[in-house]
Amino acid sequence: MMKFGNKKTKEEKVGLDIGSYSVKVVSADTGPGENTLTAYNIKNIPVGEKKIKVGDLVREALDEIDIHPKEVNLSISGPDVIVRFIDLPKMSKDQLKSALSFEAEKYIPFNISEVVLDFLILGDAPEEGQMRVLLAAVKREAVSGMVEMIESLGMTINLIDTDPFAIFNAFSGTNPELGDQKKGIAFLDLGHSKTNILISIGNVPCFMRQIQIGGRDIDEAIAKNMSIPVEKAMELRLGGAKEKDSEAVKNTMMLILDELVKEMHLSYGYFENRYNAKVEDVYCSGGMAYQEGVLDYLSEKLGLSAMKWNPVDSINLSENISKEDIDSVALQLAVSIGLVLRN
Repeated sequence: MMKFGNKKTKEEKVGLDIGSYSVKVVSADTGPGENTLTAYNIKNIPVGEKKIKVGDLVREALDEIDIHPKEVNLSISGPDVIVRFIDLPKMSKDQLKSALSFEAEKYIPFNISEVVLDFLILGDAPEEGQMRVLLAAVKREAVSGMVEMIESLGMTINLIDTDPFAIFNAFSGTNPELGDQKKGIAFLDLGHSKTNILISIGNVPCFMRQIQIGGRDIDEAIAKNMSIPVEKAMELRLGGAKEKDSEAVKNTMMLILDELVKEMHLSYGYFENRYNAKVEDVYCSGGMAYQEGVLDYLSEKLGLSAMKWNPVDSINLSENISKEDIDSVALQLAVSIGLVLRN
């Protein structure tokens, strides 16, 4: 658990990122002309303790840094979320809104009556008379569950975003020069249960995919190979392996990373073929980006430099937050920081 700072103003935005391994919360003052992070907290979800309610952890995470917001910005991810980049005949926003259900049926593998739909017009498509549209769908049941949990804590949800777009928002919001870029830029969120990929050309998102490979898969593979509990396997992966075990842990990790690299090559290839642009920069966040050897191995196999991206480098910190302390966990806060920077 990491917790620092406390709330100083009643007008701060709160971003809440509920992952499979931890709950991350960030509070920030996003007044005109400045973005100042005022408090943050990370609470790990106990492994193997099924009785732990996530809502209780959220409440503890907020209470420990004395934050009692009326509303929060929330992120959602997982198999209940579908994002598609599609080309449609040019039409107004209102016209697209009216046609959305009909158009979405062609691209969404869910019953349209069971999802919440949203869209964003990205601009002109290469083909004359067409426009490029980002279409997002979330199962209504998943949204209802989140709303119910947040309301049970005495709060409401101001907005719901997806993890990759929250990260992209954090990066683009603090790097205004991004709009001048014409190359492909990949954002990797290396998490506990999955890896999210978003690829943009400049400040326009073009491709998103969720790969169901993360730190948990490495832990489970180590546990199976060494006939030990998953909790012990995680401990070994995080640096607790003795010399006689370190090679076995490293080799198992590489086997799982090879699977991830294969899926990433497919994703990059699809993007490059469709948009005729090369992925040249790779920015990484998420807890697995801290894992020793992971980014070096990905860089080697992808032929690109996979760089850590620290989302707090371009945001002010209140005087009660230590830069050194937050830097040690900053890669885990990319989603929640992106949420508080949303307009």
